[in-house]
Amino acid sequence: MSEGSLEAPIRHPIPWQEEGYTDPGDLDAELRRVFDICHGCRRCFNLCDSFPRLFDLIDSSETGELDSVDSAGFKHVADACTLCDMCFMTKCPYVPPHEFDLDFPHLMLRYRAMEFKQGNVSTSLIQLTETDRNGKLASFLAPFVNWFTNRRNKITRFIM
Repeated sequence: MSEGSLEAPIRHPIPWQEEGYTDPGDLDAELRRVFDICHGCRRCFNLCDSFPRLFDLIDSSETGELDSVDSAGFKHVADACTLCDMCFMTKCPYVPPHEFDLDFPHLMLRYRAMEFKQGNVSTSLIQLTETDRNGKLASFLAPFVNWFTNRRNKITRFIM
């Protein structure tokens, strides 16, 4: 497939059960491969904050290339990804079936899986992902919050 093809992107299944999926060495090599391609293209500069962070990280390095960037800086890039898929679905000319086989959102998921496996995720973020439990707990507060924010409640409206 050529660059900029009009073919629909192909989304490969995430191989999260494979042994090397969260291997830091393999992941670092893949991050560097993808980031080098992204740095050369820059079509995604106006999407989520990951891309400006990535480009600033590389541009501010000693050589202005990815080879002089410390891998610890990749966390700042991965944390900014909102997993909206806009880069994959609309902007990137290198998504599958292109030979570069670039899938930035899946790579960010892989990075986050590695962080979780290494225990580098805060307890508050882990608890935030418990949406079913959090919804059940918050539903007990709904009557109070509705009463408190009601426009006809003169006492609390004065406080707000």
